[in-house]
Amino acid sequence: MMFAARCIGISLAVFVLVYMPLSLAVGRGWRLFWQICKPASARGSANFLFALRIFPLAAASVLTFVFTLPSFLLLEPRAADEAVGAAPTALGLCCLALLAVGMARTISAHRRTSRALAKWLDGSTVLQSGAPAAVFRTGLDTPTLTVAGIRDPKVLVSEAAVAALTPAELRTALRHEMAHVRSYDNLKKILFRFSVFPGMTSLEHAWSEESELAADDAAVSSLLDALELASALIKVSRLRSVNTSAAVTTGLLHSATALGERVQRLFAWEGNSASRAHVRSWYALPPVLGMLVLVVTTYGSALSGLHTVTEWLVR
Repeated sequence: MMFAARCIGISLAVFVLVYMPLSLAVGRGWRLFWQICKPASARGSANFLFALRIFPLAAASVLTFVFTLPSFLLLEPRAADEAVGAAPTALGLCCLALLAVGMARTISAHRRTSRALAKWLDGSTVLQSGAPAAVFRTGLDTPTLTVAGIRDPKVLVSEAAVAALTPAELRTALRHEMAHVRSYDNLKKILFRFSVFPGMTSLEHAWSEESELAADDAAVSSLLDALELASALIKVSRLRSVNTSAAVTTGLLHSATALGERVQRLFAWEGNSASRAHVRSWYALPPVLGMLVLVVTTYGSALSGLHTVTEWLVR
C-alpha cells in the first residue's frame, strides 16, 4: 500500500512540476514563439498555436506516464517502507485539484453543449446527410451557421441563413463549416477547457482566428468561391446572432472584429495554400523521427536518471 501511495504521489508531483512552469512559459511567451516560428499558411499557424497551447499538458503527461511511472515501478525497491513525504503530498494534492477543475470544466461544457444542441435541433429537418457531418435546417431562434457538438458534431443552418444566402454562398459556407469538422476544432476547444491555466485566453483567441482563416482556405478553390464566401460572411454578420457561449460551437463568423480582415483576404485570393501547407508539413517528419530514435536509444539511462531525481524529491 505504501509503495502504491509513493508511486501515485511522485507521479502527480512530477506532473504538476512540469505542467505549471511550461504553462507559465507558454502563457507569457507564445507571441514570441509565434513570431519566430509562424508558418506561412493559416492551417499551419492554427496547428502551431494549438500545439503551443496543449504542449504543457502533453509534455507533462509524457514525462509522467512514459518516464516517471516506469522508472518508479522498475527501479524502486518494493520492500522499502518509506513515507510519501510532505513535498510529494502537497504537490500531488495540487495536481489533483488542477485535474479536478479541468475535468469539471470539461463535463460542464459537454453538458451545456448537449442541452443547447437538443434545443436547437427541436423541429429541425435534415438538409444534407453524410460525412463528415450531417447538416440540419433549424428554426429562426438558432445560430445562423455553426458546428455544434463534440463526439458527433452537426452543422446547423438557420432559416434566416437559408433565406439570406444564395445557393452558391450557402454551399461555400457549408464547406467552411465542414473544414472545422475535419479539423476537430470543437474537440480542441474541449482540450483547452481541460488544460487549466490562467492567462491562456489570448492564445486561444489567436488560435480561433487562425482556424477560421484555415477553414476559409479549405472552402475556397477559386476566386469565385472566395467572393461567394466573402458575401456569405457579410450577409451572416447582418443577421441577428444567437448567444452560443454556453456551448462548444464553431460558427461561420467567429467574431465581428475579424470580419474585415477575412473579407479583404478573400477579395485578394490568389490561390489555395492548403496543398502547399500539406507539403511543408513533411519537413517536420525528420526531426520527429530523430527525436523518437533518441528517446529509444537513451530510454534506460533516462529512467535511471529520473529515478535519482524522484528519490531526491521524496527526501
